[in-house]
Amino acid sequence: MADLFDNIIAWLLDRALGDESIESTVSELCTRLVDGGVPLARASVGRTVLHPVIGLMDMAWDRETGKVETNALTRDVVRGMTEFNAPFGTMSRGETDRIFADLTDPADVARYPLFADLAEQGITAYFAAGRTYGHRQELFDTYGKSFRGGSVSFATKRFSRFSKTDIEGLERLVAPFCICLRIADDRFVANELMGTYLGRITGQQVLSGHIERGDGQQIDCAILYSDLRGSVDLSQELDTQTYLDTVNAYFDCVATAITDHGGEVLKFIGDGVLAIFPFEDVKRPRPNMCAAALASAQEAFVRADHTNKARLNNGLPPIQFGIGLHVGTVIYGNVGTARRLDFTATGPAVGLASRCEGMTRTLDTPLLATGAFADLCPTTGTEKGAHSMRGFNDPVELVSYPLA
Repeated sequence: MADLFDNIIAWLLDRALGDESIESTVSELCTRLVDGGVPLARASVGRTVLHPVIGLMDMAWDRETGKVETNALTRDVVRGMTEFNAPFGTMSRGETDRIFADLTDPADVARYPLFADLAEQGITAYFAAGRTYGHRQELFDTYGKSFRGGSVSFATKRFSRFSKTDIEGLERLVAPFCICLRIADDRFVANELMGTYLGRITGQQVLSGHIERGDGQQIDCAILYSDLRGSVDLSQELDTQTYLDTVNAYFDCVATAITDHGGEVLKFIGDGVLAIFPFEDVKRPRPNMCAAALASAQEAFVRADHTNKARLNNGLPPIQFGIGLHVGTVIYGNVGTARRLDFTATGPAVGLASRCEGMTRTLDTPLLATGAFADLCPTTGTEKGAHSMRGFNDPVELVSYPLA
């Protein structure tokens, strides 16, 4: 006959196939254990994450509150943890795959600072175990250098501590729980990496199944195109690292402003930025999306002004760029070859935004928009007349806007 832990194992494996959050899985797992008679007072989950910014994530469930609290540590913080004297740290370094402690025993309490804290809270026993996911990966230079995996701990306040049956059962739960944890981590990483490399909206398009060449749709949007001025000269004047730092500082100014105002950075083209503000993605009228695009452009110049003050103090050349704004219908979807795809926006409207940015040099005006954009934007600009654009038959009305 199946016992409590058999039933929970079956539930965990079934849970792994669903889309529930790992936080809800942890909460329900602990509730099932308590309801089944396991004297659980606290549970904690920790794992490394393959993520460009986040290094470690952990969760803690407390019986008194019934809540799961989450926490994330950046990779920079993790790199500084050269001496991580904690149970999860010990397991991540491969020194052991399970830890049991009697926290009524002073010798056990002295093993880790965490144990002293738990003992003060009335915890009498602690059990932890973990699993590595697949092959070891070089995620960090210091902490758990070649560890990618998860660990889970269980603690009790019962005077007689965990029973032998409790420990044996909890140990049986570790592997199926780590299956849930790995799947949740992989889902999280997929979403985060898609958002980081493709953009929030575009990443969701790919994850939702738009993965074949030719998958796409026509969408109406405001389009922002920006290009760094004098990049060729900068690449010859500056050493390689300083030049890369300069380009990244420019991207920080422009791309951060775009995402902060609800836009989608589609790609970095050399030292250029292509972004869209879809009318259909956000439930706001068209003029508001144009206003958001203009606000992001103006914020980019404000950010650049602050950045340039610091650069000039350090003897570095200022960051200068132009931004062109347009509005129109684009083809938004997969283009490329069967083996190498790019999810992007294409069409004449994108080309016109780029041409508009090019005119910022000719007219010596860093921020220009087409008449079509200005017609929908609630902010009034200064008319600059109609100008011929390479590749377009009819002259295009241009409008300039202040940088702040």
